[in-house]
Amino acid sequence: MSASMPRSRIRWLGGAVALCVMTHAGAAAAPSRWLDAWYSAPVAPMPTWCCNEVRTFKDQTVRQVVRLEAGGDVIRLRLSNELGASRLSVSGIHIALSSPSGVTEPPTDRVVTFAGARSATLARGQVRFSDPIRLRVRRFDDLAISVYFSASVTPSGHRHRLLISDAGDQMRQSDWRDARLEEGPGIVSGVDVESAVAQPVLVAFGDSITEGVCSTPAAHRDYPEELARRLARRPATRPWVVINSGIGGNQILRDGVGPAALARFLRDALAIPGVRALILLEGINDIGNQDGPKGKGTLSAQALIAADRDLIRRAHARGLKVYLGTLTPYEGAGYYSAAGEKVREGLNAWIRRGRGFDGVIDFDAALRDPAHPTRFLPADDCGDHLHPNDAGYRMMAETAYRGLFGRGAPLAPR
Repeated sequence: MSASMPRSRIRWLGGAVALCVMTHAGAAAAPSRWLDAWYSAPVAPMPTWCCNEVRTFKDQTVRQVVRLEAGGDVIRLRLSNELGASRLSVSGIHIALSSPSGVTEPPTDRVVTFAGARSATLARGQVRFSDPIRLRVRRFDDLAISVYFSASVTPSGHRHRLLISDAGDQMRQSDWRDARLEEGPGIVSGVDVESAVAQPVLVAFGDSITEGVCSTPAAHRDYPEELARRLARRPATRPWVVINSGIGGNQILRDGVGPAALARFLRDALAIPGVRALILLEGINDIGNQDGPKGKGTLSAQALIAADRDLIRRAHARGLKVYLGTLTPYEGAGYYSAAGEKVREGLNAWIRRGRGFDGVIDFDAALRDPAHPTRFLPADDCGDHLHPNDAGYRMMAETAYRGLFGRGAPLAPR
């Protein structure tokens, strides 16, 4: 688990996951006119960092700002109660183009409907897609999603930076000068755009190092976003859309923050509309939690290799390309141990042999200190010795770009 996050165990609601997987997979199997422009892997309700309480909203409007990875003239929202503990009612939603800080552009304000109704109710385990919304959006636009909850609700959803009003329906208001900025659950887990031209999607699947923990808040400096910007500078590779499917604290083998990677892989990777290729970077939380100072020291590199092979097999069965990232250094992190380091090195040695999958992205080699290879290069360390800083994430993106899209690389234009 991320050293900066609580280590309380979050129980996986198995039935809810089964339902949500069928819902998302069904959407992907339909005639493909929708393309994921933004996606956020759902998680169960979590206690807040400050007060150890699960966040609830009542007679409040919550504004979530997302950065779109693809453009189009028609969009729709994906609402998630997949891992919720109870029914969830939404009294209304507005969307609008906005600044990164959530100040909206009033002419772009649109009311969101569900089968013609402005309100929506989601049963436990359910996903609902909105009606199509006509709004022209471009790649890297910021979209503000303002959700009004009239009754008391406890949403499930990925923890995001949210603007939260004091009281009342503030959906149409452009500038929330008195709103509070908090980390909280975002009920919207996806934004799709209607695409007339098929665009291939690259899904970055992993934990907090994929999600971008420790990067500058709200600046989109995680490595998948940096990779997307790098691709946009090269017109020949522009059609690729990069989707971040990281969950901070996630593990491969065990449920923790979010279901285990083995359980969520279908929903959060394979069923993403348009997916053609995957980058897998996960395992450091398994190592730290099982072989760290408070762990039992029972994890082996072979267990992680077997899990990776299972993910690779499932992706290859769908015709997808799979690229494995080596685990980055973590000496000095709160859950570091010598036993865990041996597991990391064993897994990385297997990844570097590159057998049975489509390529290696050597993040470890890019970020480690040559004078102390079990530690981050100081210039790329955010300070917790587990996560990169902005410079480190840029290096990860450049490493991924060279490995996948550079001259002669497997995803480069032919």
